[in-house]
Order: sequence, then structure tokens, then C-alpha cells
Amino acid sequence: MRASIREGEPTTIARFLSGLNLEIRDKVELLPYMDLNDLIKLCIKVEQQILRKGSSLKESSYSNSYPKK
Repeated sequence: MRASIREGEPTTIARFLSGLNLEIRDKVELLPYMDLNDLIKLCIKVEQQILRKGSSLKESSYSNSYPKK
């Protein structure tokens, strides 16, 4: 950007994908997207799903660690 060089969207998408968390990248690469904006929206959704799954695992392990009366 500083050198005022414009790269094509496929190049930008490839660079964006290479910088993603591997777990997110693996899931997003399987989903269809039309452009960079679609890809970003998919990444956000996948990240939210991962965070929800992680928090539900913590809750279930927390509740299982205490004996029931």
C-alpha cells in the first residue's frame, strides 16, 4: 500500500488465507466464497463457531468436575 502497488484480489485472498489460524483456514477452504468480503464473513462465522464449541466444552467439563448430590 505504501508503494501504491495494487495487487489483484486473488493475490490478496491467498495472502489473507496464509495468515489465518490453521483451524479456521482448514474449514474456510472447504466453503464457497465469491470475493474477499465473502471470505472475511465466512472466517468470522467459523471463528464464532469455534469459540462457541470451546466455551461449551469448558462448561461441560466444569459441571462434570463437581459431584452431584
